[in-house]
Amino acid sequence: MHTFQLNIDDGVINRFMNFIDTLPAQSISIEAMDSVPYYPAISFEEAREKVAKSIANIPQNQGIESQEFFDTLLDR
Repeated sequence: MHTFQLNIDDGVINRFMNFIDTLPAQSISIEAMDSVPYYPAISFEEAREKVAKSIANIPQNQGIESQEFFDTLLDR
């Protein structure tokens, strides 16, 4: 058995689930993970931008507290 984590766009989730329904029930198991609180679905580019913005002043010894950094990164 193999395990994957997929991020599926809302526009295709129904088509994806219909495809999954065509597979033998004993060969696949799906567990929804819609409410994972500490794993936001953001793009690599968005994450890179947020990290760069959050730590931009560290070379001038003007960095931010780690909690503020993670709050900024996770849009809290």
